[in-house]
Amino acid sequence: MPRPTTKPTTDVTRIRKKHTKSRGGCQNCKLRRVKCDEAKPSCNTCQSFRVICSYNKLSTTTTTMQAFAEGMFLVDLTVTNPPSLSLNRQFLTMLNDHHAKQSDTTHFFQTSDLEILNRFHERTVLSIQADQPTNVYQREFVRLALQTPFLFHLVLTTTLLHDRQASSPLKITPQPSPEELFHLATGSSQFNQLLSLPSSHITSPQKDAIYFGAILLACTSFAQIDSQLPITSHFPFTSGEHDLSWLRFCCGKKAIHKLVDVPSRPDSALRTIAGDFTLPMGQSPVAGVDFHSDRKAMSNLPETLIKLLGLDFEGVTPSTNVYYTVTIFLGKMLALDLTFPGNVLVCLILISNFPVRFIELLEIKDPRALILLGYFYGKIVQSKRWWMMERPRVEGRAIVEYLRGYYGGDILGLEGLLEFPRRWCCEE
Repeated sequence: MPRPTTKPTTDVTRIRKKHTKSRGGCQNCKLRRVKCDEAKPSCNTCQSFRVICSYNKLSTTTTTMQAFAEGMFLVDLTVTNPPSLSLNRQFLTMLNDHHAKQSDTTHFFQTSDLEILNRFHERTVLSIQADQPTNVYQREFVRLALQTPFLFHLVLTTTLLHDRQASSPLKITPQPSPEELFHLATGSSQFNQLLSLPSSHITSPQKDAIYFGAILLACTSFAQIDSQLPITSHFPFTSGEHDLSWLRFCCGKKAIHKLVDVPSRPDSALRTIAGDFTLPMGQSPVAGVDFHSDRKAMSNLPETLIKLLGLDFEGVTPSTNVYYTVTIFLGKMLALDLTFPGNVLVCLILISNFPVRFIELLEIKDPRALILLGYFYGKIVQSKRWWMMERPRVEGRAIVEYLRGYYGGDILGLEGLLEFPRRWCCEE
C-alpha cells in the first residue's frame, strides 16, 4: 500500500524574476541580443565598439540588410573622444597594408616582430655595420625594412639568428626556430623574385634594399652552420651542393652591387656608404692597407707554405699560379687587427674577390687550397663578431682533421703548416 504523501505546511511559490525588455533599444544591440541603455544620440555599447548607433528600423537597401544579417558594423570615424588604441596595432595595420601592396604573401607582421626589429636596431645592426657612423646603418636599415617586405623578413631572420647564438653559453648554437626558418625562406624568395626583374622595373628604394639584403644574406649564410653535428659531417669531409654556398654568395655580391649601382644613383640614400664593399685599387682608405706590395704580403706567411704553393721564385704571376691572388690576400689580411671594424670590412672584401678558379679547387678539395682556407678561418675567428665565429671554428677544425687524415704522410711539414688554423679554430 503506497505511503500517503503529505503536503508541506508552508506553500513556497517560485517567483520568476521579471525582465524588462528594451523595446526602444538601438538596432545594433538588438542584433547582438544585448541590453541597450537607450542613450541618445549613441548608446554606450555602440560608443565602446566605435560603431554607428541607429534607433531606426533596418534599411531596406541590400547592402545594409546584408551587413546587419552578417553581424557587421559600420565604423564611425566621427565619434568624439574615441577609446585609445595601441600605437603598435595602428602601426602594424599601416605596415601590413603597405607590404600587401608590394608582395603576394599573406603573412601579416605581429607586435612581436616589432620587438625583434627593435633588437635589430639597438644591437644586431651594430655588429654588422662597417666603419661608418652608427646612425647611418641604424636609420637606413630600419627605414628600408619598413618599406620593403623582403628586407623586413631578412632583418627578422638575422636578429633571431643573433638571439640563438647569444642565448647559448656553450659553443653549441641551438637549432633555428620555425619562425626564423620561415622568415629566411620568405625573405630569400622575395629577394630572388626582385632580382629576376629587369633593372628598369626596380625602384631606387628597392635597389637600396637589395644592397642591404645582400649584406644580411651574406652574414646569415656564413653564420648558419649546425655545430651539433659530428666534425665529419662538415666540409671538407662532405660533398654536397650546399658546401661553400656562403663563399659563392659572397663572390656573387659583386654582380648585385653592379645591379644596384649605388655610387652612380643620385637618388640613393646609401651613397655615403657606397664604397664600403668595393675593393680599392691602391691605398685602402678604411684600414690603410697597401694593395700593391705583393712580396711584403707574402712575407707574413710561413716559407714552407710559400714553397708548397710554388710561389718561391721570381716571375710568378696570377695567370701562372692559381694560388697567387688568394695568397696575397691572405698575407695582407694576416697583418690586420680585426678588432678594428674597418679591417673586418677589408677582410670581407678580400674574400668576396676570390678567383673562380680557386673556388673550384676548394670544391674538389685540393689540399693546398684547403690549407689557405684554413688560414683564412684562423684569422676570421679573431674578429670576435658573433656571425664570424661559428663557421671558422667548425669548418676550420674539420679542415685540420681532414688534412691530417688524408695527407699526413704526403705533405712535408704539414703539422707545422696547420699550426695556425689549429691554434685558432680548434681551441676549446
